[in-house]
Amino acid sequence: MLKKIKNFIKKTDRFLFEKFGSAENIKYLENLKEAKIIFSYLNEIGNDSKVKFVGGCIRKAMCGEEIDDIDLATTLEPSEVKKRLNKNNIKVVDTGILHGTLTAIINKKKFEITTLRKDISTDGRHAEVTFTTNWQEDSQRRDLTINSIYADIDGQIYDPQNGISDLKNRKINFIGDPQERIQEDYLRILRYFRFFTQYGKKDHDKNVIKAIRQNINGINIISNERIFDEVKKTLSLKNVYNLFSNKDSKEIILNIFPQFKFYNRLKNFNNLKEETKNKYDYKNILALLCIDETDNYEFFCYKYKLSNRIKDNFKFLSKNFKSLKNKKFYSENNIKKIIYLYNKNIVRDILLFIKCSSDNLQDFNLENLLNYVGGCKVPEFPISGEHLKKHGFKTGEELGKKLKSLEQKWIDNNFVIDANLSTKYLN
Repeated sequence: MLKKIKNFIKKTDRFLFEKFGSAENIKYLENLKEAKIIFSYLNEIGNDSKVKFVGGCIRKAMCGEEIDDIDLATTLEPSEVKKRLNKNNIKVVDTGILHGTLTAIINKKKFEITTLRKDISTDGRHAEVTFTTNWQEDSQRRDLTINSIYADIDGQIYDPQNGISDLKNRKINFIGDPQERIQEDYLRILRYFRFFTQYGKKDHDKNVIKAIRQNINGINIISNERIFDEVKKTLSLKNVYNLFSNKDSKEIILNIFPQFKFYNRLKNFNNLKEETKNKYDYKNILALLCIDETDNYEFFCYKYKLSNRIKDNFKFLSKNFKSLKNKKFYSENNIKKIIYLYNKNIVRDILLFIKCSSDNLQDFNLENLLNYVGGCKVPEFPISGEHLKKHGFKTGEELGKKLKSLEQKWIDNNFVIDANLSTKYLN
């Protein structure tokens, strides 16, 4: 019930923001106890604010979204930030001090604090920066207008790039010339599509799409780690299908990631209830995009160095792709066998995958099966090598083969076997 109330409040906040353009929702940030502490130590009484909230936390607060990361911008240089916070026993970590970024931690809450910057030079991957005390200059080096909104602890908004208006109207605009912003960091191509997928309501601006097409090859100089980090964030969006429902987005994304050939499966994901959608993560969406009975997924896994767990799960889905379309595969007995031979996580991934990838199995009850998996007790093979030794088997290859044979009979017999090892099992 509490979760439903929270979702209702979020939707209401979003509606009110779009309808009236109110920025009242940043009161969550203003009232955050830990934020008040940091602001009190960095600001000077009677002077202009030396620190402001910025970027994602402002955007999410205004849209009634859950806030996970809190970024602060400050006119103070890193050494001064560190000095003031350490003086007051605030833990500070040098997370990116060369670029002016520190992380303050209070009550397990993290605040990334970055000194105002302006770019001296860029090469499409990295920027050489210098510190500034000019908030306008800092805003001009950011990527999108909706990411360049600032607010102080009293709720005073500073919006030099008209980001609030764009957010209200769901317009995703680069700051200034799209060509220049993209060429400063080619990862902004993928960031643009992430924010367009999440917030965009209107079609793409033709000049933006033109700039992206002209600079698409710049993606090749970005590290695969940064690319995949951006991919994860995009595939985690509940409205990820919007990325492929737009002709321009689809064409460009498939140019960058040709392995995403099964994007039409996301139509089924798009039609799921919100509660069911919440069970999927980026790995499940990636499986829907990439996996069939071929090795289509392997290059993506190799290029972006996916974890062994992800690769093993993808391999299982691909290897058993045809079997997954058979309803018998989803009998409780068979699911129990897979849980024993593999683990619950892979069964859960199978169920989420097949729900959206096979039109023939749309009627199977996903919730019931997931509940069965969650409550299923993993069977424990009741026979050991020591047990077999007591019945005349000697340590070695013969004992190993017999133990494996007995285990298979036990699995085939729905995990039931004569505990006393009757003659029929020993023969």
